[in-house]
Amino acid sequence: MGQKKKVKLEDIAGTLGVSIVTVSNALKGKKGVSEELRQKIENTAREMGYQTAQRETRSKHDSHIIGAVVAERYVKEFPSFYMEVYKNISQEAMKEGSLTMLEVATLEKESLREKFAAFQGCEIAGIILIGELKKEYIEAVRREYRNIPIVCVDYYDVYDDMDYIVTEGFGGMELMTRMMLKEGINDLAFVGTVNATKNITDRYLGYCKALDRAGIEDAKNNIIPDRDSQGEVFGMNFRLPDRLPRGFVCNCDRTAFLVIQKLEERGLRVPEDISVVGFDNYPPDITGGRQLSTYKNDEKILAWLSIHTMLQRIEGEKKPEGIRIVEGKVIRGETVKFRRRRRDG
Repeated sequence: MGQKKKVKLEDIAGTLGVSIVTVSNALKGKKGVSEELRQKIENTAREMGYQTAQRETRSKHDSHIIGAVVAERYVKEFPSFYMEVYKNISQEAMKEGSLTMLEVATLEKESLREKFAAFQGCEIAGIILIGELKKEYIEAVRREYRNIPIVCVDYYDVYDDMDYIVTEGFGGMELMTRMMLKEGINDLAFVGTVNATKNITDRYLGYCKALDRAGIEDAKNNIIPDRDSQGEVFGMNFRLPDRLPRGFVCNCDRTAFLVIQKLEERGLRVPEDISVVGFDNYPPDITGGRQLSTYKNDEKILAWLSIHTMLQRIEGEKKPEGIRIVEGKVIRGETVKFRRRRRDG
């Protein structure tokens, strides 16, 4: 006999036609739910086999609606790393009895060419900004929602009243570059529009740091842009140089995939002829079955830390703590020509 399926809050909510927040509040004994409905929810939970140990009474957090914003340019192509981050944030919020509401900011909204109206009419308790958004949009969010906490994910700024949960762009790219150098691949180029976003800038600086440690100067100037300077148009028809380096250090995996495509169109083999590394480990299958040599970000930890930081701020437990870095790990992969093979670190 198979194991009985665990009953979740959303199962109870779907059966009764009410919201997950209502179910959560009822099982916690909180106000805002009539006694008749509370009894109905508790009876249904019991009948469906919702275990006492699962109940939300053990959660120290109240139920909240949390707004989340991501720029449209980051989610135009599927799959999207930031949509994966949002999915994990939404799931983590649900575990804590809260819900998220997503706002996809078009270029018009980001540039405030349309009237700012994010989450208007909704009683949200906090806002999570995912990825770098235009300065004017962030200022509009701060102005309109000055009395609720704001947590930035994979983006940082100078405001000391916001939290920043970021991936290890600088250190991660330094490690990827050092891996190439350790294998004797010293003739390198960086692929990415350096000033388009803070993340790309940080990854370029990590690349330069590794070169500094190795005493290599020329490769710092070998830069190939992969998008426009505003970061709005990705994958434009960038051209690889006629004289190719021995290795390409790409600011993200999607760019690494495009570089590999262009190399193969020239009849070159990766990694036999030229090595390529990326960053993100997302999406994991873009190289047609080959594991890209890359730096894996932990989007689950990123989401967990973001939600738990937000809930602490909402409930007044702590003040913003500045920038916190979520470390990832190097994936050796199959797109670097290694002198010897060993397992991924």
